[in-house]
Amino acid sequence: MAELQQITKCRCLRSKSSYSAFGEYHEDREMLMGSTSTFWCLKTMGKAGPDEHYVHASKCHEGRGCFEAAEE
Repeated sequence: MAELQQITKCRCLRSKSSYSAFGEYHEDREMLMGSTSTFWCLKTMGKAGPDEHYVHASKCHEGRGCFEAAEE
């Protein structure tokens, strides 16, 4: 789980545990998003991103073609 906290996730990734945009608020609640959480992409509103691959906290990060960094 600690490894996930150091990866910058896509701003379009959401889960049932997401109550706000990604950033400081989300990082404090990282433990709520376990491996069994349901994720979706805001671009497609589905379980797959625009690249047709599944979305998950471990998969939606820099290097993925559809990745969008959170605004700081």
